[in-house]
Amino acid sequence: MPLVRYRKVVILGYRSVGKTSLAHQFVEGEFSEGYDPTVENTYSKIVTLGKDEFHLHLVDTAGQVPVGDEYSILPYSFIIGVHGYVLVYSVTSLHSFQVIESLYQKLHE
Repeated sequence: MPLVRYRKVVILGYRSVGKTSLAHQFVEGEFSEGYDPTVENTYSKIVTLGKDEFHLHLVDTAGQVPVGDEYSILPYSFIIGVHGYVLVYSVTSLHSFQVIESLYQKLHE
């Protein structure tokens, strides 16, 4: 029996770019047409890669919005104990891409 490993992945991005739709599609296998702003949702799924099983805990965040000139958009809970990030932006919004660039830089600090 394979060892099940726990992994926490946080989904980040500007508001209304499809973070929840991506998470829902990945976990449930279906696309959600409706839009209901997210405060924070969590999803769980067992993922098998080769002979390894991972208990994936996805954290679907509210849209990250810059505050002043500093992006205070990465709470401590989105950093500690996290194994990876999914950065989401809209190809129709340059601003959403700029937010992702700032998030990416902040994650590397």
